[in-house]
Amino acid sequence: MGNAFSTGWRIARSRRSEFLDLARLRRRTVVTGTVAVVSGTIMVIASLLWGALDGAWPLRLLAIVCFAAALGCFVGVFLRVHRRDLDLRGTGTGAGDWRRGERIDRQFAARPPAMLPEDRDEVLARAERSLGPSVALAARFVLLPITWALVWAGALLSGLGTLDSPLVLFWPPMLMLLQSATFIAAVTGIGRSDAARRRALALEPAPVVAAPPRRNVDPRGSKVGLPGD
Repeated sequence: MGNAFSTGWRIARSRRSEFLDLARLRRRTVVTGTVAVVSGTIMVIASLLWGALDGAWPLRLLAIVCFAAALGCFVGVFLRVHRRDLDLRGTGTGAGDWRRGERIDRQFAARPPAMLPEDRDEVLARAERSLGPSVALAARFVLLPITWALVWAGALLSGLGTLDSPLVLFWPPMLMLLQSATFIAAVTGIGRSDAARRRALALEPAPVVAAPPRRNVDPRGSKVGLPGD
């Protein structure tokens, strides 16, 4: 899985410009930055007036920065960044036979079986169809683990996450692991699709089976000779 994830992350970063909308990316940056600044300002005022956070001011300020950035990243998860003409539903196989469909599905698993020559073209087509939606999912949901990592850092810096408060101490990293599933699955899927594509390209195409010759049929009917003909 590690090799598939690293390969998928490299491909997602190198080909993101093909599937992501630059205008939507800029809008997400503006929205998340605005949310972080506004929420951070509110937390600073609350800390000054009501002592919302304890500890030395440098640590409190760092904690506020972490919490504000986490809120901005969380809002960014709900903003779409893929191109408008990208079909997010085009990840399935085009094989009509369900047995062949399952056989092709296994080519994108962690331990794929040997590929049959007749599946080569469909594996290549599916690898191409699944790349765009997977890159779009990775670009959105990469912010979820970042969100909970920032929450955890803020809890530690503010003194909220201590052994006296184990829920606050262990809750953010648990959520970081659980809610990273979509991001990890998308990136790992990109890596496995690339591996399947490479195996398909190394395979010789299936030989073209010529259609059987058509038999000439007399339009007047049967050629069987009858008595007296």
